[in-house]
Parts: sequence; structure tokens; C-alpha cells
Amino acid sequence: MTAYSGMDTAPLAQVLDLLTERIVWYRFDDRVVVYCNRAWALAKGGEPDDFVGRPLDTLLTPGERFGLVHQLARLGPETDFLQDHITRTGADRWTEWTDRYLPGPDGPHILAVGRDVTERRDAELRLAASEETYRGLALRDALTGLANRRLLDELLTAALARTRRSGTSLVVTYLDLDGFKAVNDAHGHAVGDAVLEEVGRRLHDAVRDADVIARVGGDEFVVVQECPPDQTRLIACRLDQLMSEPIALDGLTLRCGASIGSAVAEPERDAAAAVAAADAAMYVVKRDRRSGARAASPAD
Repeated sequence: MTAYSGMDTAPLAQVLDLLTERIVWYRFDDRVVVYCNRAWALAKGGEPDDFVGRPLDTLLTPGERFGLVHQLARLGPETDFLQDHITRTGADRWTEWTDRYLPGPDGPHILAVGRDVTERRDAELRLAASEETYRGLALRDALTGLANRRLLDELLTAALARTRRSGTSLVVTYLDLDGFKAVNDAHGHAVGDAVLEEVGRRLHDAVRDADVIARVGGDEFVVVQECPPDQTRLIACRLDQLMSEPIALDGLTLRCGASIGSAVAEPERDAAAAVAAADAAMYVVKRDRRSGARAASPAD
């Protein structure tokens, strides 16, 4: 062993130099290296003799120094063992450290053992990315990319909690496309899908990033918006004007208006009740439109 104390521990050093784990032993107070094995030294670009007796701070990258300060702040007589501290080693490698606080007659020391965990960390990152992708697929409508009903419930629940604290109003608007079946029957499902995508884009462009838009059925959408109490009546009017504009697709000009109903969510109710209230308001609009059409038909 190459040691600052000059101890004759060569046989042990030969064993430790065979390990792939990186081992460094340093004084706690001034962080001077007392011992390091070959694996630790090679990672620093030298041999053990090159580093013994030198302050550890001068041998580390800024990121490693930050991690060292954080780790030493946690170590002491009452917490003499820590593990699972991970630092970046180089551009694409990761090392997991186990640290032991060792009291002694000449002051405390730290024995640190590091092992390469790059493969494990890469696997964990891939798993996390896969889970995030799965969550996105599970919570988003595949055609429009809008929230689905499950995500709508989550976001609406969070919005209800915010409005209870802030005193703002939460308007839930339910949209049901009136002419969508006729578009599908006349032009096919590909055009129908394009119409749904365009509706999703229009709604997305018309609201703020903080607002929620969801596709909850074949041709049904829900918009959730927070606003001052005196502006709640304006939301449905704006969306109605937006949906009344014709849709131009590949030389076709299509009109596919919507029956739109809005309800101010009651803070003490849950997400399902808020959507149900907006749905009921939408059906009142749809019924009135149908009644108006039937009443007007004899005079045509």
C-alpha cells in the first residue's frame, strides 16, 4: 500500500490494486489523500504515488468537488456510513460511492469506495423514459395529442384545488360537433380524422398554455379554463365563434359547428361533477337548436 504515513502494508496494496472498485482514503479535516488504489489513480490519470499527500480538492472536477462537500456535510460521528452517492465521472460514466467516517488518534479520516454503475444508471434512465412514454400514451388521445378523460380528471382535480385557494372561477366547457357524422358519411374517416385534428389545433391555439383541453369522445371535447368571476360568460361565446368558422381541408370547405355548454365548477364538487354539469349545459344547447330547426322547417 502506498500510504502517506509510510506504513509497510505492501501485501494489502497488492490485493486492493487488483480490484476494479476505486478506493481512496483521506483526512477529514484537510482532505489530504492518505492512500489510493490503482483503480482510483488510473481514473485520475496517474499512479498512486502521484496523488498521495495531495489535497483531494485539487484532484477533482467542479462537479466532483460539489458532491464531496455535500457528502462530507452529512458524515460525522453520528452518521459514520453513507452509500448510494452517485457522481459523474467523465462525459458518460457514473460512479457510486460508499463512504465511511473513521475516527482516530490523529483526527478523523474518510474511506471512500467507488464502483462504476454506468450500465445500471443507463438502464434506469431507459426504464424511466419508457415509463414516461407509456404514461404519455396512456393519458393522451392518440389522434389529436390532447388529454384523454383520465388525464382530464387529474388536471381538473388539481385546478379545482387551486381555485378553492385563489378564489378564481373555473369554467368547464363541453363541445359536441354537430355536423361531424355527416362529414364522415360524405367524405370518409380520413377526412373525419383531419377535422378532429383541426378542431384540436384550433382549441389549442385559442386558449392559454395553463388551460386544459381534452378529447373525451369521438367528436366531443372539454375545455377547462380559470378566469375572474366576471368573465365566465365570455368563454362559451368565444369558443362558439371559433367553431363556427369553416374548415378548409385539401380543397374541401367544411362546416362543422358545435353545440357548446359551459358550467362554472363548484369548488366543493369533484371533477366528474364539473364535467357532468358542462355536459348537461351542452345538451340544453343541442336540444334548443334541434327544437329551433324543427320549428323553422314548416315555413321553409
